Amino acid sequence: MNRTAEVFADVLWNPNNTTASLPASASWNATRGVGGGGVGGLSSEGYSLPREMTFTSDSLIAVIFYAILLVIGAAGNLTVFVTLFRARQRRSRVNRFIMHLCLADMIVVFIMMPLEIGWHLTVSWEAGDVACRGFMFFRALGFYLSSFILVVISVDRLCTVVRPMKSQEAERRGKLMLALAWILSAVASAPQVSPRGRGSGMCVCVCVCVCVCERERERERESE
Repeated sequence: MNRTAEVFADVLWNPNNTTASLPASASWNATRGVGGGGVGGLSSEGYSLPREMTFTSDSLIAVIFYAILLVIGAAGNLTVFVTLFRARQRRSRVNRFIMHLCLADMIVVFIMMPLEIGWHLTVSWEAGDVACRGFMFFRALGFYLSSFILVVISVDRLCTVVRPMKSQEAERRGKLMLALAWILSAVASAPQVSPRGRGSGMCVCVCVCVCVCERERERERESE
């Protein structure tokens, strides 16, 4: 097994006892960034950080890309949301669908994208287990909700074509489908906050390090 990946995984699981997990030649360094130790600021003689655990040019490109998407997404979705909110007295069923779709997109824009930017900048997670679970729940919720609401809009359009004279029924059906979309999205996102053993809440937020370790363990099992 790659000893470097194993050492870094031990440090993540035992943040208060990091030196006990390191070989005698290893040292703990608070420096982060390019060449500064990466996740947790770990540096040691004879051990080098995997590329995935350091801030590289690829990380910078990802940060710039996500920042551009954040600005465009925020401007577009906020414009649509404010416009629909001001016209709420004339709210139609279609406007209601678009409003909920806009809310789902804003969850992605204002939670997922800043989260990705932070991860790529720091290559670490400093907010703790509870924040990790909460952020990952809303991160998944945004994607699920966007998909489900698009399905709701498609089903509503189909029913409108097939049964154009059932306007009152369509209004009730639209509200019911929207409620169902939110409930199913929350249920599908629930595994992000459920306990699944040691370090389970942190495994997604520090997936770069943990996945390195897991890949090495899989290779070791295959070689056996």
